[in-house]
Amino acid sequence: MATILAVLTSGRKHGFTAQLLQSAISGIESVEGVEADSLHTHDFTYGPCTSCFACVRSDEHVCVLDDDMGRNGKGQVFQLLTRANGIVLADPVHNWSPTASARLLIERCYPFVWSAKLNGMPAASISCASNQGMHRLARAEICKWLFGLRTRYLGGVAAHVAFFEKALEEAEALGETLGRAALVDEAEGRRSWDDAECFAYYTEHAHWTPTEPYIDNLTDGTMLAESSIVTTALQSGVLQKPEAIEYLSKAQEEFENTVSLYHAGEFAEAAKSLAEASAYWTHATWKQFLEDEVIGVKQPQAYRPISEDE
Repeated sequence: MATILAVLTSGRKHGFTAQLLQSAISGIESVEGVEADSLHTHDFTYGPCTSCFACVRSDEHVCVLDDDMGRNGKGQVFQLLTRANGIVLADPVHNWSPTASARLLIERCYPFVWSAKLNGMPAASISCASNQGMHRLARAEICKWLFGLRTRYLGGVAAHVAFFEKALEEAEALGETLGRAALVDEAEGRRSWDDAECFAYYTEHAHWTPTEPYIDNLTDGTMLAESSIVTTALQSGVLQKPEAIEYLSKAQEEFENTVSLYHAGEFAEAAKSLAEASAYWTHATWKQFLEDEVIGVKQPQAYRPISEDE
């Protein structure tokens, strides 16, 4: 039996968001061989990540905090995530964005970044707003978070209560789509993907694309490779370790290619190039700033792998 974790992050168990999630659950359970596990985040106790990095250092990549997301992998919420074949996150819009409860859940999924156990897991979201709305902004933000976990984002409902009946139908259809994907995940095993595939997929098919904001961030808004933090770090000699400098040089070369492809309108190819540049940049900064003084271990193989290390 395939299982989808249906997560409600609203404080109201019977409100608009909860009704939309129930509609998604109906769609999920219309697929034979699939069931939903309901999780209301307000029923569990866990706080923010403490940046202890124990989950990075351990071979099991589990959280050591004594709460429902920790206990060395024995926390109830952590276990529900581990055994799920898919996830749908239903969240009301607060302050034009996702809720603190939704953000907290994603933040505490930090161990999965290192284990890659959620890599390729089917995922979906529901963002429900009233009043001013901003449900599309909230949906894009959740999509970005799910990209960070390398889930396979199948879609999201951005709902305003003014069109609630339509949103209920959309949620049910999304649930059915997610259910079918979870069935494949359970029957055939998780179809994990590499960063190039993930970057390209989100660029072409999701509600948030990594390519433009990533380039904007690295170039301080100029969108020019020559003014990027990658180039200036290399020119200024900020990185001192030989291996870090070698990775940084490769990052600069590939990032120049990324920006060129982006400005040429080759967005899918730019995304794939960016995935490679990002991996080299990550390895460079890890070697220089994190490996010895902060975390004390080599970069986990599942995190931003590059071909020469595989």
